Amino acid sequence: MAVPAGENEKVRAFYNGILGLKEVTPPEAASGAYDILWFQRLDILLHIHLSPPWVKPAENRHVAVEVSNIRAIKEYLEEQGAETREAVIIPDRVRLYVLDPFGNYFAFIEMKSV
Repeated sequence: MAVPAGENEKVRAFYNGILGLKEVTPPEAASGAYDILWFQRLDILLHIHLSPPWVKPAENRHVAVEVSNIRAIKEYLEEQGAETREAVIIPDRVRLYVLDPFGNYFAFIEMKSV
């Protein structure tokens, strides 16, 4: 995911503070070549690229994770002041988008039992 250069603290506040992802040290080869931050939770490893040039991300590009109890996640995100958006209805799942401070979409998906 890409964000404007110099916004490291906003990135940390959202991805670590709100989403609860742990910041991890990227390999030296990557961090030496790029201004990046890496975050991890369970088997998710998210790379945030802070190098210019930056353009507002397209709404159709996003990271998605499967969760349980999407209602509680939505309530929590809204309590934190995060911008959420409803997703197009798909019959076998409930989806929710949260936008980071830069307009990147992050989707949460809860599969419905059949």
